Amino acid sequence: MFYDTLYRHNQALSPAGLENLTAALHALYAAVDDCQRAGKPVARDAAILLLIRNLADVAECDAPSINDLRLRCRTDRLAVEAAPALLDIAGNSIAGNDHAKRTFHRQARRALTRLVEAIGLDPTDVRITTVQGADHEDGTTELRHPHLAIRVVPRGFLPDSEVSFNRCRDGQDAGKPHHAPIAELLDADAFQRRLTATIGDLGAPRLAVAA
Repeated sequence: MFYDTLYRHNQALSPAGLENLTAALHALYAAVDDCQRAGKPVARDAAILLLIRNLADVAECDAPSINDLRLRCRTDRLAVEAAPALLDIAGNSIAGNDHAKRTFHRQARRALTRLVEAIGLDPTDVRITTVQGADHEDGTTELRHPHLAIRVVPRGFLPDSEVSFNRCRDGQDAGKPHHAPIAELLDADAFQRRLTATIGDLGAPRLAVAA
């Protein structure tokens, strides 16, 4: 069922009150919803295009230069990279939150990939997979190596136990599980020390001996 209203047309032709960025953004979002309810193409709707231009004008008024904005954006990106979202997500349930689930497990896979290189495992012997689980589940990301298994979940049964690991023999679990906080997954040296203290020295041949 499609039906049109005057909302976006009135806002676009008389943009009074849309002089600040928050109001201009809100009006544009609402207008897009209005346009979609009417079954009309957003990209060609005159009211939408007028509101986009209004948004651009408002953003331009008090905005710093493009170079300043790019510098700030790069600084913000570095800050996000320095404090990955999985640290903030850890300890919380992400069941039913698809975006948080995707973000956590994508960053967990990236951290495990870096860990493989840092502790000297042959990447051709490693398999990293994610099982998202059902909507009511948090999902699991796992690293499998013939001599080592590491699992990462958003929430452990105990605090600071989001990472679990154990020895393997020929890819099969062969030792008791140990646990570590998610922060150690991002600190290869600290995680390597924990591995050495719990399951033995690192590297495929040495892990095989320790098993």
